[in-house]
Amino acid sequence: MKTCKCKYLKYIQTLSFALHETVLYLDGHPCDKEALTYYHKTKARLLEAISEFEAKFGPLTYKGVCDTDVWTWIKGPWPWEYEANVCEN
Repeated sequence: MKTCKCKYLKYIQTLSFALHETVLYLDGHPCDKEALTYYHKTKARLLEAISEFEAKFGPLTYKGVCDTDVWTWIKGPWPWEYEANVCEN
């Protein structure tokens, strides 16, 4: 399970990086339609990956808390804690 979780996290990090770099590019090239299309596709993939991650492993950030009965964000380990990010090879 840890390996699967780590793969999800790495995929989310990769998409986040690609999206951030695309935003920086678009800041200087706002009329580049190809880059804008890439931005929208990458953003959709990132949101989908985050949604899948949170459905399997719980909220990635406090914004991912969906439960209306219990504040699930406090269930650990939290994403920045060591235990949440140790990957088995």
